Amino acid sequence: MASKGRAFLYLRGAMIFMALLLPMLSLVPLGWLWLWERGWALYWVAGALSLSFIAYAIQFLALRRTLRETAEPIEPRETVAADPSWTAREQAAWTAVEAIAANVKPAELTDRDRVLNLGIRTIEAVARQIHPQDRNPLWRFTIPEALALVERVSADLKPFVIENIPLGDQLTVGQVLKIYGWRSAIGMAEKAYDIWRLIRLINPVTAAAQEAREQLTKHLYANVRDQLARQLARAYVREVGRAAIDLYGGRLRVSEIALSTHVSASTLRDRGEATGRAEPVRILVAGQAGAGKSSLVNALSKEVRAVVDAPGGTRDYQAFEVELQGLSGAMVIDSPRVGAAGKEQRNFGERANDSDLIIWALAANRDDAQVDLTAITAIRTHFASRPHRRQPPIIVALTHVDKLTKRGANPSGEVDLQDPAVIETVREVAEGLGVPKNDVVPVSLLPGQPPFNIEQLSMRIAARVPDARQAQLLRLMEDAAPRWSVRRVLGQAGNAAKSAARSVVPSVFKG
Repeated sequence: MASKGRAFLYLRGAMIFMALLLPMLSLVPLGWLWLWERGWALYWVAGALSLSFIAYAIQFLALRRTLRETAEPIEPRETVAADPSWTAREQAAWTAVEAIAANVKPAELTDRDRVLNLGIRTIEAVARQIHPQDRNPLWRFTIPEALALVERVSADLKPFVIENIPLGDQLTVGQVLKIYGWRSAIGMAEKAYDIWRLIRLINPVTAAAQEAREQLTKHLYANVRDQLARQLARAYVREVGRAAIDLYGGRLRVSEIALSTHVSASTLRDRGEATGRAEPVRILVAGQAGAGKSSLVNALSKEVRAVVDAPGGTRDYQAFEVELQGLSGAMVIDSPRVGAAGKEQRNFGERANDSDLIIWALAANRDDAQVDLTAITAIRTHFASRPHRRQPPIIVALTHVDKLTKRGANPSGEVDLQDPAVIETVREVAEGLGVPKNDVVPVSLLPGQPPFNIEQLSMRIAARVPDARQAQLLRLMEDAAPRWSVRRVLGQAGNAAKSAARSVVPSVFKG
């Protein structure tokens, strides 16, 4: 009986509501009829359409700045910009990533499968650029590298979630899944809105004006949404591309902490120490006999008040730790003279492999620079066969420049660098050896006189320090990377046996 009474009350309430609603709904056709009889209907339509266009104009002006900013070409953020220390293949991989980012469409972020496919396509493009010789380079990484990548991406993603997602640091995973389950309510709201659009057709003029305004507004916001979605898609491609370059380029094999404290085997050998201080920038000084290599090393050392810490331990190469302008510490390796023999040329290529910067002493008054060019070409060939490394920058110290001018050096050892013979020789050396003109520095090292223009040479070395640091980074990455050895494998096998024993022994006792 109680349920019947409750139903009767609901029915009475519904009837009262309809009785109140019908008179209000009748105002719609009656109001339109009143406007029509007085000849005001067309004026009302024009006014409604004018208000719609005014509302659209206000919205457009309010969002004009946003539209202009999103319509401009999207520049990569600092966190995803090309790294200057990347090798040639890594730079090519980044070019491929930028090509994908430039052509990406917002629709590729509409569902999970498309997002995954876009990421896989980006990763494959990077893998094929860095390992072009492999048929299937997608899996060219180790398990520790994959774990390091997950760790790095997680560390980058955490602040993004906290700072950019509302309640990102408050919602639990269960709450997020529950909210995601409510996504069907969006479809129900859209259906209800479609029903309302049909109901308002009772007054066709009002419906037409509202429909026009809504379509204009929808078009405006759709444009903004597409621009923002395109930005998000490009940023996603660049983030995935950069992570893939680090993965396939081998930059995750050694942690940053281990790399910052690593001292290369060549430096330990030259120092004669089992352990040593931080890794210095290694500068190789080379040139033919009589080019003044030793005088050049002494001049640089005197210029920066360097102190020789330890001589090198090799027979032909002498290493000295010095202080140079722009460097907190450097190791200068004085090499034996360059000869025309093929073995000597190959030795320089191999020795340059352990260097970060090369100073090439070249006598300005000698005509047999072909020997120097052959040795430098051997160095370039050596690094061309190692795409994971970067060739050290080469600075040419043009010695004996005082013998190019008719007047020679004045009593204080200074030489006129504006002499046409000096200018022409610098140009010919730069073109002949294939080095930038600014990297050819004329100097004079006359006995009993102060070295001339050595300050300019020191300044040029300081200017190329960033390039030397990039070469050093890749050199240390190669030196610090794990290598196969019997002792290492036996140690890993022993650790595996211990882990297995710990898990087997308790189970035996439980049994």
